[in-house]
Amino acid sequence: MKIYLIRHGETDWNLIGKVQGREDVPLNETGRRQVRKCAAALKNTEVKIIVTSPLSRAVETAEIISDSIGGSKIIIDDGLIERDFGRLSGISYDSRKFFDTFGFEDTIEPLDKLSKRLVDCICKYAAKYNNQDIIMVSHGAAINSVIMVLTGGEKGSGKTGLKNACINIITYEDNELILDHFNLSAEEFMELLP
Repeated sequence: MKIYLIRHGETDWNLIGKVQGREDVPLNETGRRQVRKCAAALKNTEVKIIVTSPLSRAVETAEIISDSIGGSKIIIDDGLIERDFGRLSGISYDSRKFFDTFGFEDTIEPLDKLSKRLVDCICKYAAKYNNQDIIMVSHGAAINSVIMVLTGGEKGSGKTGLKNACINIITYEDNELILDHFNLSAEEFMELLP
């Protein structure tokens, strides 16, 4: 089976470079356009189940995709929520570099716990819907933690900047997750189709 792990579309905070974490920042118009392109690319996947983070930017992404591919069932699961950035939420990435040196990191959800939470959530739904492909909608840091685990640290957290509304393709086979493709734009995804 295939798991299409999707990052939500752009928000105003993405645009200005603020750490969002679990702040509930909605999609902006650019983000909605990005998601509509992503949804059009996924239209022929025949997915019937979409699992999403509870944050509004992810839920709206899931709703746009569901509408485009024929009304797939949407399940909200806290296991897909973004990394908790603690006291760093809401500051710019430039400021974050400054604050990192003063111990703000101790308020951030540890990377190993983040990646375990995401991988466990993905495996739970992969096992439940083993005979059908699913879409899962999450966030940049959360998805990067999965990519890090599945590539043995070669890519992902600290190494990969994920595009908004990117498509990551994971195969679930024999109770194992295998990363096939990551950080694909809608256009790049379409090039893979037969």
